[in-house]
Amino acid sequence: MKNKIHLIILLFISSIISVKASVATNSNLPDNEDEFEVLMQKIRLDFAKNPSIDEALKKYNETDGSFTDVDYSSIQRTKWPPLEHVDRLYDFAFAYTNSKNKYYKDESLFTKIEKGLEYWHERNPWCHNWWYNQIAEPQRLGVLLIQLRIGEKHLNTELENKILERIKTDGGDPAKWTGANRTDIALHWIYRACLSKNETDLKVALENVYNPIVYTTKEGFQHDNSYFQHGRQLYIGGYGDEILKGVTQIAMYTKGTQYAIPQDKLALLSKFMRETYYATIRGQYMLFDVLGRGVSRPCVTKKIHTALFAKRMIELDPDHANEFKDIIARLDGKQPANHALTSKHTHYFRGDYTLHIRPTYAFDVRMASTRTARCEYGNGENLKTYFMSDGCTNIVVDGDEYAEIFPVWNWARIPGTTAPQLDEIPMAASDWQTPGTSTFAGGVSDSLYGASVYSYTDSYAEINTSAHKAWFFFDNEVVCLGAGIHSTSQHPVFTTINQCLSSTENPIICQKGKLSDIQDGTTEYTSPEWILHNKIGYILPKGQQVFVANQQQEGNWYDINHTTSKDIIRKKIFTLGVNHGITPEQATYAYIVVPGIRTAENMKSYLQKNNIEILANTENVQVVRNKKTDIWQMIFYNAGEFTHKDMTVKVDKGCALIIKKIDKDKIKLHIADPAQTQSNITVKIDAPKRSGTINCDFSNSDIYAGRTQTFDIRLK
Repeated sequence: MKNKIHLIILLFISSIISVKASVATNSNLPDNEDEFEVLMQKIRLDFAKNPSIDEALKKYNETDGSFTDVDYSSIQRTKWPPLEHVDRLYDFAFAYTNSKNKYYKDESLFTKIEKGLEYWHERNPWCHNWWYNQIAEPQRLGVLLIQLRIGEKHLNTELENKILERIKTDGGDPAKWTGANRTDIALHWIYRACLSKNETDLKVALENVYNPIVYTTKEGFQHDNSYFQHGRQLYIGGYGDEILKGVTQIAMYTKGTQYAIPQDKLALLSKFMRETYYATIRGQYMLFDVLGRGVSRPCVTKKIHTALFAKRMIELDPDHANEFKDIIARLDGKQPANHALTSKHTHYFRGDYTLHIRPTYAFDVRMASTRTARCEYGNGENLKTYFMSDGCTNIVVDGDEYAEIFPVWNWARIPGTTAPQLDEIPMAASDWQTPGTSTFAGGVSDSLYGASVYSYTDSYAEINTSAHKAWFFFDNEVVCLGAGIHSTSQHPVFTTINQCLSSTENPIICQKGKLSDIQDGTTEYTSPEWILHNKIGYILPKGQQVFVANQQQEGNWYDINHTTSKDIIRKKIFTLGVNHGITPEQATYAYIVVPGIRTAENMKSYLQKNNIEILANTENVQVVRNKKTDIWQMIFYNAGEFTHKDMTVKVDKGCALIIKKIDKDKIKLHIADPAQTQSNITVKIDAPKRSGTINCDFSNSDIYAGRTQTFDIRLK
């Protein structure tokens, strides 16, 4: 009987233990107080470091807790000197709490940290650039306090509370900001909420982190999957970096807690990262025209560090883990720039930006219309950017073709642009949010191929130049056309085909079927057939006056960014362009870019295929046909008609078209309205003994006014 009772008791105890174990195993969350500790531990792991602080200690003032070499009175808008004080205390905190550091648990060091924080609070440095006061300083102080919580000694409560109050007061309200700025401010709210165990503030912070992950017509993620910051300015890089850094960082902290990022937000974030952000990085380098004013900062195009965002996404979005692993392999240099890339073509109708990707190369176009803003030059940065928004192009095979080129660039010869060769590059009327002038800028896309157009006109700062520019994208080539080029500027007008780092091998030119090396210096050629440089071929239809420069150029970072060095830099640069002369009237240009061509034999082989036909290049209509795929791409600047042999296309308004001949009775039409007028466009196609008409309704398209529509036209 006793044994039976014992057995029952054991079973009862076992069942209780089992239930408790089940609860412990399956419970989603610990209590709220424990969650603050969980979040802080993740934050510590994220910032863990073992710094060397010996040099900083030599500059520490034992009397008052300051540093002898820091100018605390500075209000400098960039590279703010007083922040060095916080950065050094930050390193002191990690040295004091890292068991592998020689200053681990060093009481003298802890005293220096306390005194240094007291000095900072009392001295109260202030910067004229709000970003330092509301983002940089509060974030560093927040992490510093979180790290000190695991130290042998703790800050006295009064001092810690003073610093927390400073973070709160100076850091501001994230809800008053947008995009990456909102996320950055919310981040130090999270630090402060964890330290003070304030669940209300934590929830407010997380709402402000996740709320901006929506499609918007304001700053942030756009409905075309691009990204805006500082008004309507394209900022896929730069501020795009910032929001991805912050959101993925916080999503990792909250993973597995009640505060985890919602799935719909995660899906949007993942789509932007995979299809836009990382798509603008070729190998390890980001295309320079999506970086905003950051393009003038040394080393900014090299994006190896952004592999961290992708590594976080492997855990956050396991359904796309393989794509993120491929991205990381390219960024780490373990795989070549073309690893795991697939062909696609995207026109970002909100951003006035086109991105064309093939495994062999990437090619983009940056424009600015009255709907978007020109590239900015604020805070003394990006001081020669003016023409970068005017049909600028990147042409990359390996990705590093423009790496660190910007101090020595001729900024009147930005690749893709048509511009007078001014002695001084003008600055836009405003350093922030200057709108473009074009009312006809856009593109049509079927997701693999496309055509983009930019009706360029600029009367600012004696530029006084206009041109109808278009780009036609296929598999192996991009056809670039310009017509109606007019200028009253007293300077020669050039269309720059490319200006990139020079290859170690001499460029090759073909004239009248004869090949020769292009020697160092600047040379003009009349009607060359093609030029080959660094795995990119340039085909030049007859009748053009072409200039080639292959020579050393010098400059310094300071001239484009007043926060950087005045040291002279020299690099060998390859420049190719068309000289339209002074005050051109109705000038034109045409060139075909063929990336991935390595030798003259490859070039000859490509030319023998003769797949490309340039059928029209006037100020009213530009048309290119790829004979191999039988794809026609057309730009109409206004109502007009185009006829070639047995086919006539007539439109009643300006538009961009792709026409694919499916069979004798049906044609596939892709159409976009670059003017985004939200009106109907009628297209009529006449073929031998058959014709078809379709009314393309863009009315009430609102934010999607520039998006491509697709129709099947029945020929009768």
